[in-house]
Amino acid sequence: MAEQLMAWRNKPEGPIEPVKTNWSVIPANDNNPEDVADLGIERSWRITPSVGEIMASVATHDVERNDDGQIVRIGKLRFSDGAQTERAYCYGVDGKLVQYDARMPTGAMLGTRDKPETQLGGTGHTERSTVRSNSYFAEVFDVEYPEYVKAGKRRTGKVLMTQAEQLSVLASEPWPEIKMCPPSLPCGTERVAENFVGMHKGKKGESGAIAWEDIAMARVHREIWDETVRMLSEKDIETLDAALDARNLAEVAPGGHRRTAERRAKRELQAANDNLVAARKIAAA
Repeated sequence: MAEQLMAWRNKPEGPIEPVKTNWSVIPANDNNPEDVADLGIERSWRITPSVGEIMASVATHDVERNDDGQIVRIGKLRFSDGAQTERAYCYGVDGKLVQYDARMPTGAMLGTRDKPETQLGGTGHTERSTVRSNSYFAEVFDVEYPEYVKAGKRRTGKVLMTQAEQLSVLASEPWPEIKMCPPSLPCGTERVAENFVGMHKGKKGESGAIAWEDIAMARVHREIWDETVRMLSEKDIETLDAALDARNLAEVAPGGHRRTAERRAKRELQAANDNLVAARKIAAA
């Protein structure tokens, strides 16, 4: 009986709750864990200054020396005279990474960087991909291609009018010409796709459209449930609804002595439960 009452409480009504997105139905990763154990993600490596920047500074022939005759600057490049320090990291006695000031040797170039940066792969939203995405939405909704205008270049065209002037314009004959904008897409952002979150295909945990399997199963469950409810009598529905809020059996079928109400509620609840089970089997057949 408890199982059927839970089914009545969790009836398939209201909006469809997505279980997953339509990003992928079958996992496509068949890699052997032993094959990828020692592999890492490829990233772009940034080294500054670049060879081009170094040669551009050398081409200036702008050399600066200190009092000891050491070269400390060539163009925009700076070099150590043995007294400069830069931030560095090392492992302490407890095995943790600690920061310290490392003394740069004489002649070392200052301000250099040699470290990995962004992950290699897609380069993000390029101008070409934005045009392709916006063209897709314009074709789907059968509207003109959206033109994005930056905030600094938007023309307001506003005319400030007092309330009396507005009333006089409304009372004038003929009325000003009403301009109708053609059907179009929102242009608050450069990429129209950002306005349609439900059409995105994201990885697990991100937003995305509801998987078609979830929509199909939800519709089937609702059709079966609607047919099940139509087979029940009003008395059965009232008894099952009362059982959801009742604190004890006596509140399911109130009236008379407490024990009498409990026995009556048990009979009515058992009958409604049996009818619900039979109706579900017929509807699902």
